[in-house]
Amino acid sequence: MDIYEQILHYYRVEELSLRAIARKLGVDRKTVSKVVHAYEAAIAADPEGGLNRVLREMPRYKQRRYTPRVLLKPVTDEIDKWLKENEKRRSTGMRKQCLKRQDIHRQLLEKGYDVSYSSVCKYIARRKAERSGKSKDVYIKIHREPGQECEFDWGEVKLRIRGTVTVFTMAVFAFPYSKGRRAYLFRHQDALAFMESHRNFFKDVQGVPRIMVYDNMKVAVAFTDEGKKPTMTLRRMCTFYKYDFRFCNARAGWEKGNVERSVDYVRGRAFTTAVDFNSIEEAQQWLDKICDQINAEEGSKYTQGKVDMYAEELSALQSYPGEFGCFEVEAYSVDKQSTVTVKGVHYSVPDNLVGQTIPVKLYSEKIVACDNTGKAVAKHERSYKSGEYVLDINHYLNTLIKKTGALEHAEAFHQLPHAMQELFRVHFRSNGKDFLRLLQYSRDNGVGYEEILSAATEARKRGLKRLTSDHIITALATANANNDDFMDEQRNDDFMEIEIGSEDVLRQLECAMEKGATK
Repeated sequence: MDIYEQILHYYRVEELSLRAIARKLGVDRKTVSKVVHAYEAAIAADPEGGLNRVLREMPRYKQRRYTPRVLLKPVTDEIDKWLKENEKRRSTGMRKQCLKRQDIHRQLLEKGYDVSYSSVCKYIARRKAERSGKSKDVYIKIHREPGQECEFDWGEVKLRIRGTVTVFTMAVFAFPYSKGRRAYLFRHQDALAFMESHRNFFKDVQGVPRIMVYDNMKVAVAFTDEGKKPTMTLRRMCTFYKYDFRFCNARAGWEKGNVERSVDYVRGRAFTTAVDFNSIEEAQQWLDKICDQINAEEGSKYTQGKVDMYAEELSALQSYPGEFGCFEVEAYSVDKQSTVTVKGVHYSVPDNLVGQTIPVKLYSEKIVACDNTGKAVAKHERSYKSGEYVLDINHYLNTLIKKTGALEHAEAFHQLPHAMQELFRVHFRSNGKDFLRLLQYSRDNGVGYEEILSAATEARKRGLKRLTSDHIITALATANANNDDFMDEQRNDDFMEIEIGSEDVLRQLECAMEKGATK
């Protein structure tokens, strides 16, 4: 534009020829001619505004054609593959777990393709028409202080657990100052998950922010005639952890500022390239790993100094007061099958409690049944399949001792580990009471099924073809004796004589039991 002005100045004011102007400015005479002719045409059409219109016009150049050097077919095929996968996920209800442009670019870099983010964006823009005509929101930049606020929100995640598509709720915490993030998976978006997510978060960061920010989620907000009030669950947590809270207005995610984007961002980083897991625990471990990577990133101008800011955030938090009891307590009657029915699922309790009403603590992933003195008598992993029976055979041992014939047909027996069932069928089918005595020993002495199976294997290695409970208990005692550590000064002559004699007695005892078993 400066050249345009100079050409017109020499032409109008100094009245130089076109050739003189081209020579004076060092430009092509055709360019000078083009500008002067455009000026004269504009003045003829609009004497007042013609000059300004000429100066506003930008020069037009022929569009360059180039051969791609980076976006070669293998790269574009990879991008097209992920765009097609996004379409597939949208059609199956996994819209929120589609890969964004940043995710696709990251996948290309991980596969060794040296391609820029802008090149990926341009290619995707050519493949998919951009939306237009929407008004843009205006966001106000908010000043943040370390450790002052933390934002919370829920998000939905669909994962394949052992091949079955399962919907999970993801609780996300975001620090506005440092952009630090943590997230946790739950099966439901209820008060228990709300409490446990906060307990896990405060424990992980070893501190508590001064203010937690929530939207109008029903687990946190109760609507009354007087307006918004915190729920009893939120009041309990605020009292224990000593933090204040702030509610956002309805459909006003910008009032939180960070967590709305954080839910989408964490879900995209963790559960786009990986959706298949064997358990919720394995999925949570993967989510923890991704959050650690996010909090340690410093690869761009947007994340510069993030590690230091995150450390500053954590050091500015209030002190951590310890773990909060995240459970609900309700009273349940024990039916004739020695089970309590919680949310449609039957859980076993010791058979001596039949007919009683006992307190049961409900956690998001487990239940704990107590007797009337408050002592825990049964623990089960929580099931969400209505009508299912979750049984522990140890709760029925007193009854099965009297009704041994029902052992192999009992549902509790079929919920034993498969290896324990095989141990019974091979060695105890003709003597069920002996197998029940082995289970009683396991229960009363805190011996796990893995230890029993290992002891049975050791006993068979010694040549015993038919095992009894005494054989296995003896093998357990021998294994425990071998694991005891003694100081060097204890290993004198008297000690060695006792040790050799004990081993000889154990061998004689095993031989005697084997003879008794074969008679």
